[in-house]
Amino acid sequence: MKYDLIFIGYVNTFENLTKAGVKDCFFDKNNNLVFVVNNGDAGKAIGKFGSTIKRLNNLLKKNIKVIEYNEDVIQFIRNCLMPLKVQNITQENKLIKIESEDKKLKGLIFGRDRANLKELNEIVKRFFDVEVVVI
Repeated sequence: MKYDLIFIGYVNTFENLTKAGVKDCFFDKNNNLVFVVNNGDAGKAIGKFGSTIKRLNNLLKKNIKVIEYNEDVIQFIRNCLMPLKVQNITQENKLIKIESEDKKLKGLIFGRDRANLKELNEIVKRFFDVEVVVI
């Protein structure tokens, strides 16, 4: 992945302020600045009661989202969907199935015109060779 000077500046500012290691940085469909941090660094990045993230929001003048990386694709998807609580996620070869009985939760995962699901697929494909499907 190649970064321009703007993203390098965002990553440096984030790492200096939070002391959390950044694995990736990008903008999502809502123009939020998304940082994928190393496993175990999400707490450092967010800070007590979200104080560090709030300070970064004001400093960078961007809405910031933090996702904790995990080697396990299922746990990584759970981290991407946070704060939504999904009942069951299963993997069959390169196909990931997210199962939920709650129609409201399913609607939040899908999003309007499946936009949230498409974005989740893009984020997961940056790190893993899989396809995400919701049932």
